[in-house]
Amino acid sequence: MNKFKLLLAVLAAVAMAGCVTTERMPDGTTKVRFSDETASSLRSLVPGSVATGMAGGAGSSGLDLMPTRSPLNSGQFLYFAGQYDYECAAALLYSAKSSQPMDTQTSNTCRDRYFSRQQALKMAGKPYNRAAPAYDAANPPQAYWVQMTGQTISQLAGAEQFATRFTGLPRVDSNGQITMVVGFLGAGRGQDVALATTPLRTPVVINDAGFEAQMRSKAARLNTKVGDMSTCDAVLAYNGAVDKGRKPANVSARDYSRYEVRFTVASMGCKNSLYEFKSASQQAAR
Repeated sequence: MNKFKLLLAVLAAVAMAGCVTTERMPDGTTKVRFSDETASSLRSLVPGSVATGMAGGAGSSGLDLMPTRSPLNSGQFLYFAGQYDYECAAALLYSAKSSQPMDTQTSNTCRDRYFSRQQALKMAGKPYNRAAPAYDAANPPQAYWVQMTGQTISQLAGAEQFATRFTGLPRVDSNGQITMVVGFLGAGRGQDVALATTPLRTPVVINDAGFEAQMRSKAARLNTKVGDMSTCDAVLAYNGAVDKGRKPANVSARDYSRYEVRFTVASMGCKNSLYEFKSASQQAAR
């Protein structure tokens, strides 16, 4: 039985145990409500190797979208096992999914950042890529870079799910629906390549009625649509690589990314300082 079939069997078992219920929505999405027992049920039912594959997307390679802080204490967030910053990780993922090579300028910029970071890590006495050649700005190790990124792109091409972690504010919209936007730590505005979820806002189902009532009451009292800052773990399902074309004249460059790697939210669990809730939203099959 392959991992996909085993995952289906696990989800079926959880559903039979009464941990998961689904609701078809008018817009074609499916809300999946998780009871408080779901997390422990999944942990007990899913073998470690399968869980690693779900979270990492590319199995045990570490090629997921879990952000880690740079050991250099720079405040920078890195992806794909701490190898690339957000912009370069997004560019590599777009290349993998679109079968288009990274453009030369982006590739060269990411190459120089990577080797400069390895050099800084070495000088700071931090773990670094010992196999990487010494960096010379006048004669950068292009052959090594092409080999390394080629392997990364090859692995990413077959990955369909990626784990990520982010912080955000649940929002109560004008219709009373509570939603969250998946964010990517380290993302900047106006970058050529971006990661995005579709739809942008994911419906959140809160199992604790008291918590939900408190959130709505606070939003009403403060005359705002947002709740408390929450930390979320999510599994994202790859949905497509899109070239949106040239920037429209009426759109600011800071608000436009031409290339997007899009995901749907396969599952998500969030918590703040007092409460924890789990939810999922999955778009209908394309």
